[in-house]
Amino acid sequence: MSIEKINRVHFHTFDSLRFFSFLLVFLFHAGIPEGSFLNYFSRGAIGVSFFFVLSGFLITYILLVDKLNNQNISLKNFFKKRMLRIWPLYYFMILFAFCTPFLLNLFHLPSSDEGFKPNWFLTLTFLENYEVMYRGGHPNVSPIQVIWSLCIEEHFYVIWGITMYFISVKHIPKLIIICLIISFGFRITYSILEIRDWDVFSNLDYFALGAIPAYVFVFKKNIIEKLNKIPAIYKYVYFLIVILFITMPIEFLVFGYFNFRHIFFGILFSLLILLTLGNKNVFKLSDNGIFAKLGKYTYGLYLIHMMPIMLLIKIGDKYHIEPHLRIFISLVVTIILAYLSYHLFEKQFLKLKSKIKA
Repeated sequence: MSIEKINRVHFHTFDSLRFFSFLLVFLFHAGIPEGSFLNYFSRGAIGVSFFFVLSGFLITYILLVDKLNNQNISLKNFFKKRMLRIWPLYYFMILFAFCTPFLLNLFHLPSSDEGFKPNWFLTLTFLENYEVMYRGGHPNVSPIQVIWSLCIEEHFYVIWGITMYFISVKHIPKLIIICLIISFGFRITYSILEIRDWDVFSNLDYFALGAIPAYVFVFKKNIIEKLNKIPAIYKYVYFLIVILFITMPIEFLVFGYFNFRHIFFGILFSLLILLTLGNKNVFKLSDNGIFAKLGKYTYGLYLIHMMPIMLLIKIGDKYHIEPHLRIFISLVVTIILAYLSYHLFEKQFLKLKSKIKA
Protein backbone atom coordinates (compact mmCIF):
# COMPACT_ATOMS: atom_id res chain seq x y z
CA MET A 1 0.00 0.00 0.00
CA SER A 2 1.68 3.20 -1.16
CA ILE A 3 0.92 6.68 0.03
CA GLU A 4 2.51 10.10 -0.26
CA LYS A 5 4.36 11.57 2.68
CA ILE A 6 1.94 12.96 5.21
CA ASN A 7 2.29 15.61 7.87
CA ARG A 8 1.27 14.99 11.46
CA VAL A 9 -2.05 16.61 12.29
CA HIS A 10 -2.94 18.31 15.56
CA PHE A 11 -6.34 17.07 16.70
CA HIS A 12 -8.44 19.79 18.25
CA THR A 13 -10.97 18.81 20.91
CA PHE A 14 -8.91 15.88 22.24
CA ASP A 15 -7.51 17.88 25.16
CA SER A 16 -11.02 18.87 26.20
CA LEU A 17 -12.22 15.27 25.93
CA ARG A 18 -9.28 14.18 28.07
CA PHE A 19 -10.30 16.62 30.79
CA PHE A 20 -13.92 15.42 30.76
CA SER A 21 -12.66 11.84 31.05
CA PHE A 22 -10.49 12.84 33.99
CA LEU A 23 -13.56 14.36 35.68
CA LEU A 24 -15.29 10.97 35.53
CA VAL A 25 -12.32 9.42 37.32
CA PHE A 26 -12.04 12.30 39.79
CA LEU A 27 -15.71 12.12 40.76
CA PHE A 28 -15.44 8.35 41.22
CA HIS A 29 -12.69 8.83 43.81
CA ALA A 30 -14.02 12.04 45.38
CA GLY A 31 -16.36 10.48 47.95
CA ILE A 32 -19.62 11.89 46.61
CA PRO A 33 -22.50 11.70 49.15
CA GLU A 34 -25.43 9.45 48.36
CA GLY A 35 -28.29 11.12 46.53
CA SER A 36 -26.06 13.70 44.87
CA PHE A 37 -26.57 14.42 41.17
CA LEU A 38 -22.80 14.02 40.75
CA ASN A 39 -23.16 10.29 41.32
CA TYR A 40 -24.49 9.96 37.77
CA PHE A 41 -21.02 10.99 36.56
CA SER A 42 -19.00 9.03 39.10
CA ARG A 43 -17.76 6.64 36.41
CA GLY A 44 -14.04 6.03 36.87
CA ALA A 45 -13.92 2.88 34.74
CA ILE A 46 -15.56 4.69 31.83
CA GLY A 47 -13.12 7.58 32.14
CA VAL A 48 -10.17 5.19 32.03
CA SER A 49 -11.68 3.34 29.07
CA PHE A 50 -11.84 6.56 27.08
CA PHE A 51 -8.18 7.25 27.90
CA PHE A 52 -7.34 3.81 26.50
CA VAL A 53 -9.37 4.32 23.31
CA LEU A 54 -7.86 7.74 22.75
CA SER A 55 -4.39 6.35 23.41
CA GLY A 56 -5.03 3.59 20.87
CA PHE A 57 -5.93 6.25 18.31
CA LEU A 58 -3.01 8.61 18.95
CA ILE A 59 -0.30 5.95 19.26
CA THR A 60 -1.52 4.13 16.14
CA TYR A 61 -1.65 7.41 14.23
CA ILE A 62 1.86 8.42 15.34
CA LEU A 63 3.29 5.03 14.40
CA LEU A 64 1.48 4.99 11.04
CA VAL A 65 2.83 8.42 10.09
CA ASP A 66 6.34 7.36 11.09
CA LYS A 67 6.08 4.09 9.17
CA LEU A 68 4.69 5.70 6.01
CA ASN A 69 7.08 8.64 5.95
CA ASN A 70 10.26 6.74 6.84
CA GLN A 71 9.52 3.25 5.45
CA ASN A 72 9.63 1.96 9.01
CA ILE A 73 9.25 2.96 12.64
CA SER A 74 12.12 4.22 14.77
CA LEU A 75 11.36 2.27 17.92
CA LYS A 76 14.24 3.96 19.70
CA ASN A 77 12.81 7.42 19.12
CA PHE A 78 9.26 6.29 19.82
CA PHE A 79 10.18 4.78 23.19
CA LYS A 80 12.36 7.76 24.10
CA LYS A 81 9.45 10.14 23.59
CA ARG A 82 7.09 7.94 25.60
CA MET A 83 9.63 7.76 28.42
CA LEU A 84 10.11 11.53 28.51
CA ARG A 85 6.35 12.01 28.77
CA ILE A 86 5.55 9.30 31.30
CA TRP A 87 8.55 8.44 33.43
CA PRO A 88 9.63 11.72 35.10
CA LEU A 89 6.33 12.49 36.85
CA TYR A 90 5.60 8.80 37.38
CA TYR A 91 8.79 8.24 39.35
CA PHE A 92 8.47 11.57 41.14
CA MET A 93 5.02 10.54 42.37
CA ILE A 94 6.35 7.16 43.48
CA LEU A 95 9.04 8.97 45.49
CA PHE A 96 6.33 11.11 47.04
CA ALA A 97 4.25 8.02 47.81
CA PHE A 98 7.26 6.41 49.50
CA CYS A 99 7.55 9.49 51.74
CA THR A 100 3.80 9.72 52.46
CA PRO A 101 3.84 7.73 55.74
CA PHE A 102 6.58 9.99 57.10
CA LEU A 103 4.65 13.11 56.07
CA LEU A 104 1.47 11.85 57.74
CA ASN A 105 3.39 11.24 60.97
CA LEU A 106 4.99 14.68 60.72
CA PHE A 107 1.63 16.43 60.48
CA HIS A 108 -0.12 14.00 62.86
CA LEU A 109 -2.63 12.87 60.24
CA PRO A 110 -4.15 9.37 60.32
CA SER A 111 -3.03 6.88 57.70
CA SER A 112 -5.40 4.62 55.79
CA ASP A 113 -5.79 1.01 56.86
CA GLU A 114 -7.44 0.07 53.56
CA GLY A 115 -5.40 -1.74 50.93
CA PHE A 116 -2.10 -3.56 50.95
CA LYS A 117 1.45 -2.39 51.55
CA PRO A 118 3.05 -1.63 48.17
CA ASN A 119 5.70 -3.84 46.65
CA TRP A 120 8.03 -1.06 45.54
CA PHE A 121 9.86 -3.25 43.05
CA LEU A 122 6.65 -3.97 41.16
CA THR A 123 5.67 -0.33 41.37
CA LEU A 124 9.00 0.85 39.98
CA THR A 125 8.89 -1.65 37.11
CA PHE A 126 5.35 -0.82 35.93
CA LEU A 127 3.96 -4.12 37.22
CA GLU A 128 1.69 -2.67 39.90
CA ASN A 129 -1.41 -3.69 37.95
CA TYR A 130 -0.53 -7.39 38.31
CA GLU A 131 -0.23 -7.11 42.09
CA VAL A 132 -3.62 -5.39 42.17
CA MET A 133 -5.07 -8.25 40.10
CA TYR A 134 -3.47 -10.85 42.37
CA ARG A 135 -4.52 -9.23 45.65
CA GLY A 136 -7.90 -7.98 44.47
CA GLY A 137 -7.38 -4.59 46.10
CA HIS A 138 -5.35 -1.42 45.98
CA PRO A 139 -2.13 -0.24 47.66
CA ASN A 140 -2.74 1.84 50.78
CA VAL A 141 -0.51 4.76 49.80
CA SER A 142 -1.50 7.75 47.69
CA PRO A 143 -1.15 8.35 44.81
CA ILE A 144 -0.20 4.88 43.58
CA GLN A 145 -3.79 3.59 43.82
CA VAL A 146 -4.28 4.83 40.25
CA ILE A 147 -1.07 3.82 38.52
CA TRP A 148 -2.40 0.41 37.46
CA SER A 149 -3.80 2.06 34.32
CA LEU A 150 -0.44 3.68 33.54
CA CYS A 151 1.16 0.25 33.77
CA ILE A 152 -1.32 -1.00 31.15
CA GLU A 153 -0.50 2.03 28.97
CA GLU A 154 3.24 1.28 29.18
CA HIS A 155 2.69 -2.35 28.25
CA PHE A 156 0.55 -1.23 25.31
CA TYR A 157 3.29 1.11 24.04
CA VAL A 158 5.78 -1.77 24.00
CA ILE A 159 3.45 -4.32 22.39
CA TRP A 160 1.96 -1.91 19.83
CA GLY A 161 5.28 -0.31 18.91
CA ILE A 162 7.00 -3.63 18.26
CA THR A 163 3.98 -5.10 16.46
CA MET A 164 3.56 -2.06 14.19
CA TYR A 165 7.28 -2.21 13.45
CA PHE A 166 7.10 -5.72 12.05
CA ILE A 167 3.73 -5.91 10.30
CA SER A 168 2.70 -4.36 7.02
CA VAL A 169 0.11 -1.59 7.22
CA LYS A 170 -2.23 -3.67 5.06
CA HIS A 171 -2.46 -6.17 7.91
CA ILE A 172 -3.58 -3.63 10.51
CA PRO A 173 -7.31 -4.51 10.12
CA LYS A 174 -6.41 -8.14 10.85
CA LEU A 175 -4.37 -7.02 13.88
CA ILE A 176 -7.37 -5.10 15.20
CA ILE A 177 -9.65 -8.14 14.85
CA ILE A 178 -7.10 -10.42 16.53
CA CYS A 179 -6.79 -7.96 19.45
CA LEU A 180 -10.56 -7.87 19.90
CA ILE A 181 -10.66 -11.67 20.04
CA ILE A 182 -7.74 -11.86 22.48
CA SER A 183 -9.29 -9.27 24.76
CA PHE A 184 -12.67 -11.02 24.78
CA GLY A 185 -11.01 -14.32 25.71
CA PHE A 186 -9.02 -12.78 28.56
CA ARG A 187 -12.03 -10.88 29.92
CA ILE A 188 -14.18 -14.02 30.00
CA THR A 189 -11.39 -16.02 31.64
CA TYR A 190 -10.80 -13.37 34.31
CA SER A 191 -14.53 -13.08 34.93
CA ILE A 192 -14.86 -16.82 35.52
CA LEU A 193 -11.81 -16.81 37.81
CA GLU A 194 -13.06 -13.64 39.56
CA ILE A 195 -9.88 -11.74 38.74
CA ARG A 196 -9.87 -8.07 37.82
CA ASP A 197 -9.30 -7.51 34.11
CA TRP A 198 -6.55 -4.98 34.65
CA ASP A 199 -3.82 -6.13 32.30
CA VAL A 200 -3.01 -5.07 28.77
CA PHE A 201 -4.35 -8.25 27.15
CA SER A 202 -7.86 -7.87 28.59
CA ASN A 203 -7.88 -4.20 27.58
CA LEU A 204 -6.58 -4.63 24.04
CA ASP A 205 -10.13 -4.10 22.77
CA TYR A 206 -10.08 -0.44 23.86
CA PHE A 207 -6.73 0.21 22.17
CA ALA A 208 -7.75 -1.71 19.04
CA LEU A 209 -11.04 0.18 18.75
CA GLY A 210 -9.06 3.40 19.09
CA ALA A 211 -6.80 2.24 16.26
CA ILE A 212 -9.78 1.99 13.88
CA PRO A 213 -10.35 5.77 13.48
CA ALA A 214 -6.56 6.25 13.12
CA TYR A 215 -6.47 3.73 10.25
CA VAL A 216 -9.56 5.27 8.67
CA PHE A 217 -8.15 8.80 8.98
CA VAL A 218 -4.92 7.85 7.22
CA PHE A 219 -6.15 5.42 4.55
CA LYS A 220 -9.89 5.96 4.12
CA LYS A 221 -10.33 9.67 3.52
CA ASN A 222 -13.57 8.95 1.64
CA ILE A 223 -15.13 7.69 4.87
CA ILE A 224 -14.08 10.86 6.70
CA GLU A 225 -15.62 12.93 3.89
CA LYS A 226 -18.89 11.02 4.18
CA LEU A 227 -18.94 11.52 7.95
CA ASN A 228 -18.35 15.24 7.41
CA LYS A 229 -21.54 15.38 5.35
CA ILE A 230 -23.69 14.11 8.21
CA PRO A 231 -25.86 17.03 9.46
CA ALA A 232 -24.55 18.57 12.68
CA ILE A 233 -27.80 17.94 14.53
CA TYR A 234 -27.32 14.16 14.28
CA LYS A 235 -23.79 14.46 15.64
CA TYR A 236 -25.01 16.50 18.61
CA VAL A 237 -27.71 13.91 19.27
CA TYR A 238 -25.07 11.18 19.22
CA PHE A 239 -22.96 13.15 21.72
CA LEU A 240 -25.97 13.44 24.03
CA ILE A 241 -26.58 9.70 23.68
CA VAL A 242 -22.98 9.02 24.76
CA ILE A 243 -23.51 11.19 27.85
CA LEU A 244 -26.77 9.37 28.59
CA PHE A 245 -25.09 5.95 28.45
CA ILE A 246 -22.28 7.20 30.71
CA THR A 247 -24.88 7.93 33.40
CA MET A 248 -26.45 4.47 33.18
CA PRO A 249 -26.09 2.14 36.21
CA ILE A 250 -22.86 0.14 36.36
CA GLU A 251 -24.90 -3.08 35.98
CA PHE A 252 -25.90 -1.94 32.50
CA LEU A 253 -24.95 -4.58 29.89
CA VAL A 254 -23.54 -7.00 32.47
CA PHE A 255 -24.92 -10.54 32.18
CA GLY A 256 -23.20 -13.01 34.47
CA TYR A 257 -19.72 -13.75 33.12
CA PHE A 258 -20.43 -11.64 30.05
CA ASN A 259 -19.73 -7.96 30.56
CA PHE A 260 -20.49 -6.10 27.36
CA ARG A 261 -19.88 -2.64 28.82
CA HIS A 262 -16.26 -2.70 27.64
CA ILE A 263 -16.91 -3.33 23.99
CA PHE A 264 -20.01 -1.11 24.05
CA PHE A 265 -18.22 1.96 25.38
CA GLY A 266 -15.15 1.20 23.29
CA ILE A 267 -17.30 1.36 20.15
CA LEU A 268 -19.10 4.50 21.37
CA PHE A 269 -15.82 6.31 21.99
CA SER A 270 -14.24 5.07 18.77
CA LEU A 271 -17.13 6.49 16.77
CA LEU A 272 -17.01 9.71 18.78
CA ILE A 273 -13.35 10.12 17.79
CA LEU A 274 -14.27 9.47 14.14
CA LEU A 275 -16.87 12.25 14.30
CA THR A 276 -14.24 14.71 15.57
CA LEU A 277 -11.96 14.11 12.57
CA GLY A 278 -12.03 15.97 9.29
CA ASN A 279 -12.53 19.63 8.43
CA LYS A 280 -16.18 19.84 9.50
CA ASN A 281 -15.79 18.94 13.14
CA VAL A 282 -18.88 20.22 14.96
CA PHE A 283 -17.30 19.15 18.25
CA LYS A 284 -14.20 21.27 17.66
CA LEU A 285 -13.23 23.11 20.83
CA SER A 286 -10.61 25.81 20.61
CA ASP A 287 -7.20 25.09 22.10
CA ASN A 288 -7.62 28.43 23.86
CA GLY A 289 -10.74 27.26 25.69
CA ILE A 290 -10.60 26.54 29.39
CA PHE A 291 -11.29 22.81 29.02
CA ALA A 292 -8.61 22.40 26.35
CA LYS A 293 -6.09 24.22 28.54
CA LEU A 294 -6.98 22.05 31.51
CA GLY A 295 -6.80 18.97 29.30
CA LYS A 296 -3.15 19.72 28.62
CA TYR A 297 -2.49 18.89 32.28
CA THR A 298 -4.51 15.66 32.27
CA TYR A 299 -1.55 13.40 33.00
CA GLY A 300 -0.66 15.39 36.10
CA LEU A 301 -4.32 15.70 37.08
CA TYR A 302 -4.72 11.94 36.91
CA LEU A 303 -1.61 11.13 38.93
CA ILE A 304 -2.07 13.87 41.51
CA HIS A 305 -5.82 13.92 42.22
CA MET A 306 -5.86 11.18 44.87
CA MET A 307 -3.66 13.20 47.23
CA PRO A 308 -5.92 16.29 47.51
CA ILE A 309 -8.99 14.05 47.66
CA MET A 310 -7.63 11.93 50.54
CA LEU A 311 -6.25 14.96 52.38
CA LEU A 312 -9.52 16.90 52.07
CA ILE A 313 -11.50 13.87 53.23
CA LYS A 314 -9.41 13.76 56.40
CA ILE A 315 -9.68 17.51 56.92
CA GLY A 316 -13.37 17.50 56.00
CA ASP A 317 -14.15 14.80 58.56
CA LYS A 318 -12.25 16.69 61.24
CA TYR A 319 -13.74 20.14 60.57
CA HIS A 320 -17.13 19.02 59.18
CA ILE A 321 -16.71 20.58 55.73
CA GLU A 322 -19.77 20.21 53.49
CA PRO A 323 -19.05 17.31 51.05
CA HIS A 324 -19.67 19.25 47.82
CA LEU A 325 -17.47 22.11 49.01
CA ARG A 326 -14.77 19.59 49.94
CA ILE A 327 -14.97 18.02 46.47
CA PHE A 328 -14.74 21.44 44.82
CA ILE A 329 -11.70 22.40 46.90
CA SER A 330 -10.08 19.05 46.06
CA LEU A 331 -10.56 19.70 42.34
CA VAL A 332 -9.16 23.23 42.55
CA VAL A 333 -6.12 22.05 44.51
CA THR A 334 -5.58 19.21 42.01
CA ILE A 335 -5.67 21.64 39.09
CA ILE A 336 -3.21 24.01 40.78
CA LEU A 337 -0.78 21.20 41.58
CA ALA A 338 -1.05 19.76 38.06
CA TYR A 339 -0.42 23.21 36.56
CA LEU A 340 2.69 23.67 38.69
CA SER A 341 3.84 20.13 37.94
CA TYR A 342 3.55 20.66 34.19
CA HIS A 343 5.28 24.03 34.00
CA LEU A 344 7.93 23.56 36.68
CA PHE A 345 8.75 19.88 36.22
CA GLU A 346 7.23 17.95 33.29
CA LYS A 347 7.87 20.66 30.70
CA GLN A 348 11.61 20.50 31.30
CA PHE A 349 11.60 16.91 30.05
CA LEU A 350 9.09 17.53 27.27
CA LYS A 351 11.47 20.08 25.76
CA LEU A 352 13.92 17.26 25.17
CA LYS A 353 11.41 15.57 22.82
CA SER A 354 12.09 18.25 20.18
CA LYS A 355 15.70 17.05 20.00
CA ILE A 356 14.58 13.56 19.04
CA LYS A 357 14.13 12.98 15.34
CA ALA A 358 10.47 12.66 14.39
